[in-house]
Amino acid sequence: MDTAQQMLREGLVKAIIHIPEGFDTSLSDNSKVILTVTLDNTDPLSAAAIGPEIAQASQQLSSLIQTSTAAGATIDVDLENAYRTFLYIEFMAPGTFVQSIMFVSIIAGGVQVVNDKERGIIEGYLVTPLKKYEIIVGVLLAGVIKSLISAIALFFLAILVVGVRPLSVFPTPDLIGITLTMFTLVLTSLGLIAMMTAYAVRFSTADIYRVSSFPINLTLYYTSGAIYPLDGFPTWMKEISVINPETYAIHALRLLMYNGAGFVAVAGDFAFLGVFTGLMVILSLLAFRRGL
Repeated sequence: MDTAQQMLREGLVKAIIHIPEGFDTSLSDNSKVILTVTLDNTDPLSAAAIGPEIAQASQQLSSLIQTSTAAGATIDVDLENAYRTFLYIEFMAPGTFVQSIMFVSIIAGGVQVVNDKERGIIEGYLVTPLKKYEIIVGVLLAGVIKSLISAIALFFLAILVVGVRPLSVFPTPDLIGITLTMFTLVLTSLGLIAMMTAYAVRFSTADIYRVSSFPINLTLYYTSGAIYPLDGFPTWMKEISVINPETYAIHALRLLMYNGAGFVAVAGDFAFLGVFTGLMVILSLLAFRRGL
């Protein structure tokens, strides 16, 4: 059970079915057997689907046993939540934080760059002793600061107004969990801003950039698992989610905020985000040098 509960905390499984010792003997003795099902209710949609399905399966098994053996054995399911009651708005909260970062990335990492090109501001930077990579690093860091301000402000609004209660903050603050959460936001911010900056450098007008960037935003958002569990996606959406950086950011935030998971549980998410961010920063540097 300790291993199963750890897997549940790390998001590797959605539920634990505990079959008691002597299960088969109890059925042969015409006894009532109780199966305990522990649900990861931090994902309300999955928990709502799993619980009734297991209860229905147990009823069907009871009917089969009674029909085949003429015995009175029954199987009951005791559904229990692993955590306090979670609202759907809390399930959506991590995706909303990432979405706010993406909006800032589109504006600070894209629109502002294109506007500066149109007004000749960037050309003015080029006559200074600053090197091109120093200019782009400044643009990226400025965008990261803006996106973090947006995400953190939204985080506090979610707590104060909506009633979101992350385990990393309530009932007692977890410094490791809070640090890992902030690191996730920083890594996500830098990666998305670098991506949108590299994309924006090639555009000569901000209007064309805006029109073409929002389909990218919607594609990433709806395939990230922000509003619906990934397990319920059709195959083609799952394939997109595998290469979607927002998927890994949201997954890490949910585990850190609600499951009380540690670094090991989100190490894979950090690895993907780290590689993605590194590639996007390099791409933005190359695009900036060639696009001016």
